[in-house]
Amino acid sequence: MTATLADVYDARLYARARHEAEPTGALFTAPERPASLTREQQRRNFQLLGRAISPRHQAGPSDRRPTKVRALTVLPPWSDLIALTDEEIAKRIENRTWAPNWLGTLLIHGGKSIDKQALALPAVREALPDGYEPVQGHVVAVADLAHIHDDDGTCTRWSEHGCFHWQLSNVQPLPQPEPTNGSQRLWKPSRALLDDITTANPSLSARLASAESQ
Repeated sequence: MTATLADVYDARLYARARHEAEPTGALFTAPERPASLTREQQRRNFQLLGRAISPRHQAGPSDRRPTKVRALTVLPPWSDLIALTDEEIAKRIENRTWAPNWLGTLLIHGGKSIDKQALALPAVREALPDGYEPVQGHVVAVADLAHIHDDDGTCTRWSEHGCFHWQLSNVQPLPQPEPTNGSQRLWKPSRALLDDITTANPSLSARLASAESQ
């Protein structure tokens, strides 16, 4: 098939238009690398990232005073077993492979993950109410960490061998659990978190205030 003058003319017009629309080599040139961030820009980016990941209870100027209360993240259903009020079936021993050099008022925080194997244990199923729904990512109770001792046998139905047994007493469930992020080991709740807990649960105001004043 032979090309006509019209075909050649159209092809030249197309090539010229394409050349003018796309700079030479634009499709094959690597993009220019952005300039390196300054230390101040890096610091600012880390601050913004932290706020995006954990927007609640960020430490503001009024939150920087140290809190005497501590918090412990426990996976449900264990956290909800601690929050039970029936002393006959409630979990009053927390089993840990480590022991802190601290005793005092402790927030029980239900983790966002669930110990699914625990839900299959007969003792757990018997203790939990019918229609149980795990409370995840919330502070569910306030307790006193009264004593820690080495494994001395099965001191309660919830004790495990080979662990330190953390004795919990004076456990009060929160009528309105407070959402917040948890952390590993013992962690310090912010002033904002304590204020939110007492605002939603006025019955705990005196207890938390007393713990902070000691």
